[in-house]
Amino acid sequence: MSRKIKIKIISTLFILLYFCIAPLFSSFTNAENYYYAKIMDDSVYLYSQPIDDSGYYLFSIPESYFVLLLDEENDDFYYAKYDDVYGYVKKSEVVAMNGTPSSPFASSQFRIFALEGMGMYSSPYFLDENNLTNIPYLTDDLVYYGEIEGQAIPDKSNIWYYCDYRGEKGYVYSVFCDSLEINLNNEYFDVIESPFFEDTTAPLSSVAMTFIIIGVSLPCIVVIYLLIKPTFSKDKVLNNKPKFPKKKRHGDYYEFDESDLN
Repeated sequence: MSRKIKIKIISTLFILLYFCIAPLFSSFTNAENYYYAKIMDDSVYLYSQPIDDSGYYLFSIPESYFVLLLDEENDDFYYAKYDDVYGYVKKSEVVAMNGTPSSPFASSQFRIFALEGMGMYSSPYFLDENNLTNIPYLTDDLVYYGEIEGQAIPDKSNIWYYCDYRGEKGYVYSVFCDSLEINLNNEYFDVIESPFFEDTTAPLSSVAMTFIIIGVSLPCIVVIYLLIKPTFSKDKVLNNKPKFPKKKRHGDYYEFDESDLN
């Protein structure tokens, strides 16, 4: 087989190998259909589970802002995200829109002014077993997500804020909080009546991907080796020609041959 033909075959194998492996990586980069949905009133909740029960409320989402719809969970709920909090929203309570808002989330902060600090809890109740951490007096970098009704001090508000305090998320009692400002978001886009979500399969693990790549690549490597091997063998034969010993030069002397006597 000529050298040119071998080069063409090897090039073809590399091209085929690329087209076999490339689709495996594309599963990680293909964009899915996501939609922003606007919150049109002040009683739309993000749920921890797709169950229509107030026991699964995380917090009410600030009116006029948006949630990012990630998927259709069931007939009643979307799987969604508000800022960096994942949960579920009822389909009947949000309006999907064809656009990307510049400020989809409220991104507001507030301050704790209780002299002894304020506890953060995993639920909106003063329960020691649910206490996550204590927030010091005059801490002013708590990130506000939304609010929910919970336990109240007599004759005081029953509103708790769901917030983030330096990576920890939970509830703080709003009576000892101030400096919270939330402006209305006036962004609005064309309404999408029936959002469509692409069906996507779960991406392969890195281990599975490695085995698949090896399985696809190995036959090509074997074929390339078999094509190159004759060339290597030929070069080896040429480089290992038998070397004849040099003639030993005799000095000036007479060798006697018995046949001369006959």
